[in-house]
Amino acid sequence: MAKSRFWFQAHWLVGITVGVLLALMGVTGAMMSFQDPILEALNADARKVTMAGERLSMPDIIERAQTEAQRMGARVRTVTAPQSADSAVRVLFLSGPGEIVRYLNPYTDEWQRGGARGEKFFEIVEEIHRGLVTDRIGGKYVGRRVVDAAAVLLVGLVATGLYLRWPRRLTNFRAWFVVDRRLKGRGFLYSLHAVIGTYVLPLLLLSALTGLYFAYDWYSSLLERMAGVPPVAEEQMAGKPLVAADVAKVWSAFEQATSHERVGQISLRLPKQAEEPLRIQYLEFDPPHATAFSTIKIDPTNSQVLSHVRYADKSTGARLLSSMLSIHKGAYFGVVGSVLLMLSSLALPLFVITGWMMYVDRRRVEERQRARKQKAASAATV
Repeated sequence: MAKSRFWFQAHWLVGITVGVLLALMGVTGAMMSFQDPILEALNADARKVTMAGERLSMPDIIERAQTEAQRMGARVRTVTAPQSADSAVRVLFLSGPGEIVRYLNPYTDEWQRGGARGEKFFEIVEEIHRGLVTDRIGGKYVGRRVVDAAAVLLVGLVATGLYLRWPRRLTNFRAWFVVDRRLKGRGFLYSLHAVIGTYVLPLLLLSALTGLYFAYDWYSSLLERMAGVPPVAEEQMAGKPLVAADVAKVWSAFEQATSHERVGQISLRLPKQAEEPLRIQYLEFDPPHATAFSTIKIDPTNSQVLSHVRYADKSTGARLLSSMLSIHKGAYFGVVGSVLLMLSSLALPLFVITGWMMYVDRRRVEERQRARKQKAASAATV
């Protein structure tokens, strides 16, 4: 009994203190569940093109992007060609401390107008989700560390919640999965809180544990060791500037390396520093999920392939780890997975509300009981 009371006190204390933060994380996480399709729909006028004539080759697209970068006084960072033939090519430019995204029509060689409608909004939502918009204070990730700690506490809330709601009879289906609408007041709130918690418990645990992968190096290293994934080796570069690269030769090396594969989306990332290799990530034409990337790293100074890691050749553990963000969002499991993870995130505000209502009601009852005892004690002394 004493143990149950201790865990009960711990559960509600964390719930009424950190609960508001967890509710905020849940709402923002739910908002980002379908971020990509929402942005595609909002910017269809700029991101969709009419297929007319011959499509530009990737070397031509890169050359066009570099010409535009010189005009803007910026640098090309990534060039992404989607799988769909009627999609514009996305180019990310680095301009000082900021980034600029432009969309190129690969058939007309013209830059599209717009294409970033709604992106600022989702950037703010993501910043709230990851760091409470106070991501950097005094050069430290203060907000992010708070969010990371909240994710750890969410694991604790899930575990203590399961312990506290364990029914006397394990096989009592109704106690586990049916809200008792005959109850009133705090009893009904508890039934609602506990039953919905049972449904979303594995999903909340999945969200918390996958989110921690990006929060703590020791945790990600532990998972990588458990999965048998070796540390990423840094490729050695000649240290020559990127202007020495022959884009056509680099692209030829990529095409030769993937000649036996049916390639879909391609994202080419140019080095920030001369010592870095040129990295190309690509998806199969019909990928299992949106982050099933294979990666090729090429020395831009001599067009030699430094490494080629195919997603299909990875071990099961390595595939899961490389898809951790997709798992965290639910996209790894398709549309159904995204919907379920979104609903579980939206359940967090419900837990906070019902938890607070039960807490306030309990305090009210305790105050009435205390008042009655004091009144009885006063009457006894008269």
